[in-house]
Amino acid sequence: MSNPEIDFFDSIAPRWDADEVVSVPERINPLLDLLTWRPAMRVLDLGTGTGVLLPYLSARTAPGGSILAVDFSQGMLAEARRKFGALPSVSFLCADFEADAIPGTFHLVMLYSVYPHLKQPCATLRHLLDSNVTPGGSIVVAFPVSESFINSIHGQKKAPADLLPPAGELARRFRSWGFSAEALASSPKAYMVRIIKE
Repeated sequence: MSNPEIDFFDSIAPRWDADEVVSVPERINPLLDLLTWRPAMRVLDLGTGTGVLLPYLSARTAPGGSILAVDFSQGMLAEARRKFGALPSVSFLCADFEADAIPGTFHLVMLYSVYPHLKQPCATLRHLLDSNVTPGGSIVVAFPVSESFINSIHGQKKAPADLLPPAGELARRFRSWGFSAEALASSPKAYMVRIIKE
């Protein structure tokens, strides 16, 4: 059965990078620098798309780190493999992480420019935290832009209650769901909320 959302991402995958203007080094590096990195970290990059984070994650977890890049679009994963398949620390998996079990446990689960696409955010975050995050590890929701920029893109398709709130408000929402959460960045060039597994 065809999935319109997957079909859409498959169709735009070959030109995605040409249209990308915000996931650039001068935005990604300061964003990732807000997190603590160490060699041999295991990272799960959910919704990896064309793999924009992969070289940055690979460099920050070397030596001995590993990154599992997951996306439900075969087209997006094909682009990510083409660009970064030679990185020894990276492996790829085509899966819908809201519906499919993801193997392994990780120190860090990245949801980079993905959160607005979640259909069941509370249940998905709970499952990821319970099944895929090591004790002391974290899930990070991040964007290289502000919530207003994200909402200008997704706002026509979402009800007002479903729009991305400011980072502090999203952290409060996560805490109301029972997570240990904090906002790490909220500016025009950086948005980051972290959930910690205690």
